Amino acid sequence: MMVNISNARLQKANDSVTEATPMYDAAVKVAADADAIMARPEVRQLVVNTALAKEMIASNRRYPDLYDSVKPYIPRFFRITSLSASPIDAASCTVSMTGTVKSAQEYADLMLALLRIPGATSVSRAGFQKEDVIVPPLVLVDNQGRPRLESKGPIPDDPLDRLAYFENDTSASGYFSAGNFGNLEYGTEKGARPGESQITVSVTIPQNIQTPNPRATIQSLAGGNAPANTPQARPAANTPPAVAPPADDPGTPKGKAAAGDD
Repeated sequence: MMVNISNARLQKANDSVTEATPMYDAAVKVAADADAIMARPEVRQLVVNTALAKEMIASNRRYPDLYDSVKPYIPRFFRITSLSASPIDAASCTVSMTGTVKSAQEYADLMLALLRIPGATSVSRAGFQKEDVIVPPLVLVDNQGRPRLESKGPIPDDPLDRLAYFENDTSASGYFSAGNFGNLEYGTEKGARPGESQITVSVTIPQNIQTPNPRATIQSLAGGNAPANTPQARPAANTPPAVAPPADDPGTPKGKAAAGDD
């Protein structure tokens, strides 16, 4: 019985091979014909150029879509003066923002707000120079601990000395005409207002924004050095050759002027 069952299974397998052989031979012939066609320079050039054009069209929306996905997570207190992005590799990018904040609390809250961006892995900040109002320790001239700026001296308790203290205070008041405010020329970037600090923030996001590199892709067709991320290995026999995808261009940061710069 075991011999009969084994023979029946062997016969069934042989019948399957016999049935599949014509289809296999046809597939091998089609693959060989396709391989021969793809080996022709004009055909390969047409396929690569078509793939390059499609990839360039598809990449037109990568930067705008990235900005649209980031903007809802930028807090209202962070007044942006510039927004740009640059690719790191095929799986991540860096979004850089320049803007102003008023206090150390906003400086800390900004980092927490940007970490809410889906997939954000890190946030780096630089440039904060805000001077906050402090309640100083009691000293001989100031037994009340009057609030003052860190750079200012203690405010005297004696009324006459306190009057002289404020008379000698050279801090300006009113309109400062600082940070290009008051400049009516269109497109003028407004900087930090008095009491604000201009900072730069960078957020790392796992999103691919690399764009095709037409020069490297076309040079690969002419026998030049193909990009590092382009497959160079010859396919196995009886399989159609893979068409090299358009090379990605590391590119330079592409910026977007923030709304409200005017």
